[in-house]
Amino acid sequence: MKLKDILTLGIKGVSERKFRTALTVLSVVIGIAAIVALTSLVSGISASISKSLESIGPTAIFLTSSSSHIFTNADIAEIESLPNVSVAIPIIRFPANITTGGVQQTVTVYGISNSVLSNALGSINLYSGTTYNDSSLPTALIGYDVAFPTSTQSTPSVTINQPVYLTEHIPGEGTKSITLISTGILNQYGSSLLVSPDTSIFIPLQNAISITGKYSYNIILVEAKNTSSVPALSSLLKNIYGNGVGILSVEALASTVSSIIGSISVLLGSIAGISLIVAGISILSIMMVSVTERTREIGILKAIGFKKKDVLILFLSEALIIGLLGGIVGVGIGAGASYILPSLLSGGGGTGAGATSGAPQAASGGSAFAGRSSAGGGVAIANSPSRSSSSSSISSSSFTPVITPGIVIIAIFIAVIVSLLSSLYPAWKAASVDPVKAIRSE
Repeated sequence: MKLKDILTLGIKGVSERKFRTALTVLSVVIGIAAIVALTSLVSGISASISKSLESIGPTAIFLTSSSSHIFTNADIAEIESLPNVSVAIPIIRFPANITTGGVQQTVTVYGISNSVLSNALGSINLYSGTTYNDSSLPTALIGYDVAFPTSTQSTPSVTINQPVYLTEHIPGEGTKSITLISTGILNQYGSSLLVSPDTSIFIPLQNAISITGKYSYNIILVEAKNTSSVPALSSLLKNIYGNGVGILSVEALASTVSSIIGSISVLLGSIAGISLIVAGISILSIMMVSVTERTREIGILKAIGFKKKDVLILFLSEALIIGLLGGIVGVGIGAGASYILPSLLSGGGGTGAGATSGAPQAASGGSAFAGRSSAGGGVAIANSPSRSSSSSSISSSSFTPVITPGIVIIAIFIAVIVSLLSSLYPAWKAASVDPVKAIRSE
């Protein structure tokens, strides 16, 4: 038989049983859509995290203080004297509550020198204004979600060169009010594992020292001279400080995140694979019913000269058409679902940069590299570790699903293979039908 004739008969056989074919195709669509949606979502999350880590740089090592050890200028000098250390950057971090429009939300305030701010952020992207100068002047660089507390805002709540009022609560000493002048607003960065620019306020280091009243730091960002020296430098810092501080390198974190995401991908792939197994069983049962109903037709085909392999190929061609239809439609639905799901999941509580900074907890003392914070905006700030109520409309997803040609091709290929394998036995059974008995069967 010619290929054209096989395809024509296959399409005719499928089209004559529209409802049954639609159900069979639907079973394939569900499995393929699940695979495409889950795979693209995991790939998107992985790409977002990798981009966040890469922006900071693979040579970065974060040290966080604990109740048993605080960092001083002596620590900075000692770390910079170590081999393969390019620079040691002191940072002061503390949480703060922000009230705007009657809504309280938690942000994180970072005291860091402007000259090394790009080391912590990866790059400085401004929405408006400029960065602050390295001085004791009360100036501040405002995160995007702080300036735009709701997603529907077209203008920022914080105005450049206007005061932002900060009230710091000191246990046992009461409170003191500090006035900061906003010099600029950062552009939207998205989610971050270590420092969340969108939900933070950055101020000069000297100003942070004045506010806290302490000449000590709770974070040190260490830059290694090259990536190859990061593991050895991390081990050396661990030997020096022991369990007294939290030590985490971007390289190690990236490796851990990659391993976790890989495990999640396998798990989600297995779950999606179950739906394909169900689809295969569905195809097998439906094709078996089709063979039984078409026994007389098969007998007539053999009587007019169809060989055993021709009948086999005919039924497999129908399975091929079902697999292709299911694969193509499944890819389209899966791609759409991968973009809709993040918005649905974030609709209840605001995931992404606007909900939490997502910073990992340090190994000791329970501190985090980036303060866990809700996005917000406003002018009245009170230093408090408690989380206030937040608006659910602040942020949607902070990552974009990644759908590559490879995912599309593999998904369609899987759909076709599952359909063909599931139809192999019914096709063989149809090809083995005795034409005489088949014609007499009805």
